[in-house]
Amino acid sequence: MSKRHHPAEIKQLLPKRVDISHKGSYGHLLIIAGSEKYTGAASLMVEAALRTGVGIVYIIATNSTAGVIRNRTPEAVVIEAPETNGSYDKRVIGIIENTLKEFKISAIGIGPGIGSIKDSQAFYDGFIHIVNRIEIPLLVDADALEPIYQRMLKISNKNNRVVFTPHPKEFLRMINKTSLLNIKEAVTTAAKNINQTIVYKSHASIVVNSESFWETTTGNSALATAGSGDVLSGIIAGFLAQGLNDFNAAKLGVYLHGLIAELVSDKLGLHSLLARDLCDNIAKGIQELG
Repeated sequence: MSKRHHPAEIKQLLPKRVDISHKGSYGHLLIIAGSEKYTGAASLMVEAALRTGVGIVYIIATNSTAGVIRNRTPEAVVIEAPETNGSYDKRVIGIIENTLKEFKISAIGIGPGIGSIKDSQAFYDGFIHIVNRIEIPLLVDADALEPIYQRMLKISNKNNRVVFTPHPKEFLRMINKTSLLNIKEAVTTAAKNINQTIVYKSHASIVVNSESFWETTTGNSALATAGSGDVLSGIIAGFLAQGLNDFNAAKLGVYLHGLIAELVSDKLGLHSLLARDLCDNIAKGIQELG
């Protein structure tokens, strides 16, 4: 199949590699993801982030998730966290704070697979306090969407570069609604309310902030499979860690994610793509754009 043509505005966003560099040149990403029930979500996110070219990925993980990451993605640095019934609890806030002090973290990704957290109010209050104080780029997905969005509504000084990545049901929960009359207007309003970027994931995903609106031209129904959103989270977080701003990291991530689905489904068809196939083909997608 002939090579696709891609917009210059997308291609120019790819982080550049230089000859004289080292792993620290390409960012340090901290991921907070996974639980006993959803170890795969964390694993997919970690691998996807590494495949984007980020220099180092650290993951703070519960015991069961840590084991999966060590086996599947030994390139990641695994930091085991305190847990209650297989999920994080508020004690992990101290681990996050110490990790940020010890390492030169350039972005954080939180949410995929974290599930229900004991003492969730204390956990999210503590997390928001940390990231607000250090003003670090942040990717938010899955169960972390609603608690972090609602807390950001109450913050007057919003200097963080944050990307929220809800699918339709998650978006409704995030903004505390049961239905939408106009998706574009609702997402734009939600983004303006916190002055951040929102990726609304659907058959034609959109990226919105207070000033800009962009709709992807890549992707297909092969993406309607478990774990594909976790891969997208890893991709966007990886680009944030490499220095792209929130809107551009989201735009490039969504475009690349859809492109990879097209490349893989050309061979496997629309029915048989697995989220791990997306991870395995991130390199092909980046080569196609490069």
